[in-house]
Amino acid sequence: MANKKINVTRKEFQQSYWNHYKLYQNSNDSPKTRRLILFYSVECGLKSLIMKETGNNTYNELENYCQCNGGKRLAGHDIKAMIKEVNPRNEYILKNIRLKNSGGSVPPSRYNELWRYGAEVEDLDQEETTEKTLIRIAEWIKTRI
Repeated sequence: MANKKINVTRKEFQQSYWNHYKLYQNSNDSPKTRRLILFYSVECGLKSLIMKETGNNTYNELENYCQCNGGKRLAGHDIKAMIKEVNPRNEYILKNIRLKNSGGSVPPSRYNELWRYGAEVEDLDQEETTEKTLIRIAEWIKTRI
């Protein structure tokens, strides 16, 4: 049962959103470390919001909801799918970030890996634009949870 996920409550996700976002705002760490914390803040906030809007109170309930609704990708790290679920007007565009050395790119569902492992990006402006979009999402979440 090593792969079983912790059954976090909506309130715990909400508190993690606030804690991570506050840490992001007050941190002077490296940009990649700060972006990683911002990513997790947004992820937790979106999960809390989705749980609120779908009437689910635990992570297990959210996973069950996803399975019963066409296998929606809302229980993992896919913040692009999560934001689309709660903000279908598509106000927040998250794009793949191109990597410098491999020629590949990183989708929004794997931003956490990009920043956790410190991979170099091809275009720093693209990474900064992504961070600004995540900040806009985090600020929007504040008004909803």
